[in-house]
Amino acid sequence: MTIKIETLSPAAEKGKLNTEWILLVNEGEGPFNTEGCSITTQRGKGRPSVASPLKAGLILQPGERVRLVTGSSGRGSHGAAPEEEGVRNFYLFLKAPYLDKPGLVVRLMNRQHEVCKATYEAKPAAGAVDAG
Repeated sequence: MTIKIETLSPAAEKGKLNTEWILLVNEGEGPFNTEGCSITTQRGKGRPSVASPLKAGLILQPGERVRLVTGSSGRGSHGAAPEEEGVRNFYLFLKAPYLDKPGLVVRLMNRQHEVCKATYEAKPAAGAVDAG
């Protein structure tokens, strides 16, 4: 199982939660089920906090790319999520953005096991990833 956080993208403007997202890629040979997984964030040496548990039923097939969108698909005030061929959008239904400060470490956790991580570094045009 090789899951990678390819991109971290902050909200384009305040309140537009559907423009904030994480792009996950399954680079492995088998499917990956997110049951029991969560997205956690950590600033500095502070304790990680759960930004969002992932609902059962999100399965990434080999080679599949999934965009985890912060907002809700049914809320026009959250703005429009990007549409891209070959990338499926999965909505987290969060009420606030979390990609707000450089140096934020974002992890995909399966219970206590780290699946992958990336560090958010603010850029003028979009978020950057250090998938270290």
